[in-house]
Amino acid sequence: MKKILILLIAPVLLLALQQCALKRGTGDLSVLLVTGGHAYDTSEFLAMFDDMDGIEISTALKPVAWQKLKAGEEFDAMVFYDMYQEISEEEKKIFLAEFEKGTGMIFLHHSLGSHQEWPEYAGLVGGKFYISEYTPDTSLVLGYMHDINLKVKVIDPQHPVTEGVEDYEIIDEGYTNIELKPGLRYLLETDHPECDPYLGWAHVANNSRVVYLMGGHDKFAYQNESFSRLIENAIRWTADEGNR
Repeated sequence: MKKILILLIAPVLLLALQQCALKRGTGDLSVLLVTGGHAYDTSEFLAMFDDMDGIEISTALKPVAWQKLKAGEEFDAMVFYDMYQEISEEEKKIFLAEFEKGTGMIFLHHSLGSHQEWPEYAGLVGGKFYISEYTPDTSLVLGYMHDINLKVKVIDPQHPVTEGVEDYEIIDEGYTNIELKPGLRYLLETDHPECDPYLGWAHVANNSRVVYLMGGHDKFAYQNESFSRLIENAIRWTADEGNR
């Protein structure tokens, strides 16, 4: 098992920023894990990535993540597990530049609610949930339910993201009232009444392969082997590992 080194950075807005790096071997995929704006089971979440052979993880909270990219750090893929709102015009340009370069993009769970006031973000991810303080239309607001037993059906078993994953069950948070963008390739679905049917999709935005997975509320989801396999597959596919 790889060793994870946690580097603490100076506190911002009374929160300690963390930076994490895994030792990299020759040929490893380099992945930036971006968090911020939402609490989570930190140690268990990082541990999920620990067994992903050939994948080097670095972590940064927003807005520090943008500064890493501005400084010239390059990554094969980025995994977003944030629900951060503020983004400057410069940071938008930094983010969009990654899509122009073709950096792999994976968005998890509450990252669907980031940057509520930047319409272009939803098109990049493939969807959006609305938070009440950012819309006067209550009919658009996200519904959610914690700790439900989701029976997940793999509806596109031929896609590289679902390779080796069969239908599974997971205790997780379900979302309802999600806005979906056109042109998505749906990968997973559920028939649970407290959750929208589509739990994962893939598409291409600019030059980047993009995957969104609804799952991942807490440590019980992180410890689900099917869910972690989906994330690993998503990293490898979006990073276009076979053509490096």
